[in-house]
Amino acid sequence: MIDARRSVRLVLGTWLVMAATASGGAAQSPAVEQSGAVELERKASLPIAAGATIEVRAVNGEATFLGDGGNEVVVEYARDVPADVKVVALTTPEGLTLCTLYASTDPKKATACSADGKTPLATGKPKDLSRVRLRIRVPAGVHVKATIGEGDLKSQGITGNLRFYAGKGNVLVHDGGGPGTIHAGVGLLGSIDAVIAKEQRGPTLRHVRLESPGSGRVRVGMPVGVSASYMVATQRPAAIDKVFGVKKGDPPVLNGHLGPSGESLVRLDVDTGIAGQFMLVPVK
Repeated sequence: MIDARRSVRLVLGTWLVMAATASGGAAQSPAVEQSGAVELERKASLPIAAGATIEVRAVNGEATFLGDGGNEVVVEYARDVPADVKVVALTTPEGLTLCTLYASTDPKKATACSADGKTPLATGKPKDLSRVRLRIRVPAGVHVKATIGEGDLKSQGITGNLRFYAGKGNVLVHDGGGPGTIHAGVGLLGSIDAVIAKEQRGPTLRHVRLESPGSGRVRVGMPVGVSASYMVATQRPAAIDKVFGVKKGDPPVLNGHLGPSGESLVRLDVDTGIAGQFMLVPVK
């Protein structure tokens, strides 16, 4: 782990030197220099150790994470207005942090990508800022944490821990069936779609927690052959496909077991808002 993080710092430090040389030794913008972050090209590969975490903090746009068999994080992105926003990388004790960093419109308030996440990434309203679309390939066993203010978060095939939060947007998760946990949340208007993998590789229980506190739905696609326990907190009647043979209980709490009897491979916990609905559909 330590060697991998040192190699990340070495790569990022090299990019800093190259950037300064290319610009005739000109200093970086205050936001990037103060935070120790490095601006990424439109496609970049970053070394990361198994068990480390890649965190993404985005303001407006979308981010898609794809499970990958390589040993590096591969980042690609597109921006609506390139001059207004940079994508920067920062090493942390946990691994890597990526931020969409916007130029400050307030001379008294600098923007920065910081390890603790307490510094602002932008000073304008998220909906008025340039959209950034990120596509990130993640090695097996690497954990993912992502937040976005305005926009969607998506994943496919992630086997490590996955934690998503979209303030004004939706979340889509295609489970990779690994040993990690899944925790996804949205704001008052967002919806969550999660597809549970047919093959659960454990060895521990796959814990999936989905939270939509407003009017958005939570829809789960579950293979009928996967053994799972569930607890659903909801105010509206749940829509559960008859193939699961569930005797629909009355809100506000539904408890039960899905699939073959015996020890559960998946634990599903869902919490919907007063106007949201839980839906359970079969998938292959």
